[in-house]
Amino acid sequence: MSTHSFRRTALTQMSNASIPLRVIQEISGHRNLEQLQRYLEVSDEQVPRRVWQCCHQLGKIM
Repeated sequence: MSTHSFRRTALTQMSNASIPLRVIQEISGHRNLEQLQRYLEVSDEQVPRRVWQCCHQLGKIM
């Protein structure tokens, strides 16, 4: 595994663990979120699940 692959995997796992992107950005040293998002891998299965989680959390707030 290359250093780049390890870094990409670590950043993706942080994101999957719901660590805020701004925190991951600081840890990784990226200048902005656009740079960081190039590193993150998102699977097709994650999108509907994350949308549901957001809607569920909004329902608790309202």
